[in-house]
Amino acid sequence: MNLTEIDDQFTKQYKELLDIQYNIKAQLNTYSFDLNKNEITEAVLNRMGAFWHFNVNNNKDILDRKTNTTAADFFTETCLLFIKSYFENKHGLQVTSEKSLVRSRNSIRPDISIWRGEEVVAVIELKVNDGWKRKNMMEHLANREQQIKNCAPNAYFGVVSFWNFFEKKAPEWNKKYVGLLEWDEKSEKKHPPTGGLVENILKEIENIL
Repeated sequence: MNLTEIDDQFTKQYKELLDIQYNIKAQLNTYSFDLNKNEITEAVLNRMGAFWHFNVNNNKDILDRKTNTTAADFFTETCLLFIKSYFENKHGLQVTSEKSLVRSRNSIRPDISIWRGEEVVAVIELKVNDGWKRKNMMEHLANREQQIKNCAPNAYFGVVSFWNFFEKKAPEWNKKYVGLLEWDEKSEKKHPPTGGLVENILKEIENIL
């Protein structure tokens, strides 16, 4: 058995993911979402768990790599899949990622933007964690929101982070800012859920439609 034959199992499995994704999207096109449940949030957590199960163990145990694969793009793609399916199918809106809000070279390109024709209805920024900004993250988000409001004054602005860095007692919690899990390896339930739900962000957007 030569090298490509040894590796064939991996390449076949990886290519098959696209057909799986097509099939899932086709089912989501007719799925009856219920925002009073937490299944979108659970689906996001499950996908991210699968992503880290492979990448963390692959990097640590197999490759002896001293860093982890960046999760930001996968988190965006994961959230986009479900949010896109919900708003496009229920409300006939357009949901995209990295689209310029205005026609300009340096225009803002949000992680997720929701459109009604040429009108920006909502923007959702996505974070895996508070990154290198740490204590300055909330200031950064406030500045980001102002930049977006300058382009689309009536658009909703919200943020979803996988690892929570928001103050859960703040009035914006679970309405504008949502973090999904607490980073806490010592708790009885490792990395417990915060109670923040992606569904609550979607409800807020629906309220302005």
